[in-house]
Amino acid sequence: MNWRTTLVLAAIALAVFAYFRFFELKHPSTEEAKRQAQNVVKFDRTKIDGVIIQNGDEKIEIRRRDNKWRLETPIKDQVDSSLIENLFSDLESWQKDATISAKEIDADKSKLNEYGLNKPKLKLKLIGQDRPPEILFGKDGALEGKMYVRLGDSKETFLAGQSIKKDIDKKPEEFRDRKLTDLNTAQVSRLVLKTPAGEMELQKKSDHWDIMKPLRARANEQKVGDLIAQVTSARIQQFVADDRGDLNAYGLAQPRGSVTLFGPEEKKDQKVEIGGSIKVFGQEDKGQVLQIGAIPQKEKDQVYVRFAPRGFVYTLPKRIEEILNTKPDDLRDHHLVRIDTNILDRIAIDAPGKGKTVLARNGDDWTIASRKNTPANS
Repeated sequence: MNWRTTLVLAAIALAVFAYFRFFELKHPSTEEAKRQAQNVVKFDRTKIDGVIIQNGDEKIEIRRRDNKWRLETPIKDQVDSSLIENLFSDLESWQKDATISAKEIDADKSKLNEYGLNKPKLKLKLIGQDRPPEILFGKDGALEGKMYVRLGDSKETFLAGQSIKKDIDKKPEEFRDRKLTDLNTAQVSRLVLKTPAGEMELQKKSDHWDIMKPLRARANEQKVGDLIAQVTSARIQQFVADDRGDLNAYGLAQPRGSVTLFGPEEKKDQKVEIGGSIKVFGQEDKGQVLQIGAIPQKEKDQVYVRFAPRGFVYTLPKRIEEILNTKPDDLRDHHLVRIDTNILDRIAIDAPGKGKTVLARNGDDWTIASRKNTPANS
């Protein structure tokens, strides 16, 4: 056998292997195919951009906007995306435990009423390409943890787990994101802080924070990070009202202070104002705005806030007020110089009457270079 024949046979073998590999990837195994056949619904979550829940007279509509999930009806606010992703995961693994055929349903017209599927109260519709039929939820089955469901106009009925019902049988408020902002501390590049003591502005440059107002000075990285984290890690306690009404009741008509956080590519303001008149920002302003007002009469451990990007009044834990006590000196870097010890490799000490001492890094250790590289106490 010459080398050409060997090469041809090798190419054929490779092509056959590639074909069968492709076939295996495209076509599930017999066991996987059986499992998929028992799925209540089939869909591609990446193609779904909307979820509509009809629960009696109440309709909840959730839409994907710019890769973020938002409530559209009955209120407008950002959604806790983990709830939607969990719903999709449960739908993908939702299995039929039993099937009652359409023929059986037609033979006994009372079956749909018996299963609670003639005029079901709870319905789920996914919006998007290749979406499954609307899912109708009926009564609980005789088996614990099971319930009756059917799809769209089909009379075929399934007995399935109650996980999806638990995912969607919620009030609109339960879908709202309790994390105040999707900004994280590392993304903030600039902040403006207004307190009773005055206004401060800080700017992040080359991974270091500097105070720009009321004086120019280096800022303490840890303290600035801690201040920003008070806003970025804040969790909403109560959803109170939208911010279009009278804000006097919440102490937000005359703010005691404000913090405006600026992200890397923000197009809207996120400003934190703590109690007063609301400033209307133009498109040229970049950042995000939170306003903090009065203490509720009953919940003394909370404080009213208004977060402008979401357009609502909430309550947050009262400790957010600590930012109002911040003074410029609290954020200053009190180190004499800013040094990155990871890149420092030489130190020269020149003391009058004692000569010059030179320390040099040698790998992970230090030596006294001026004394023939005698090992130093690292």
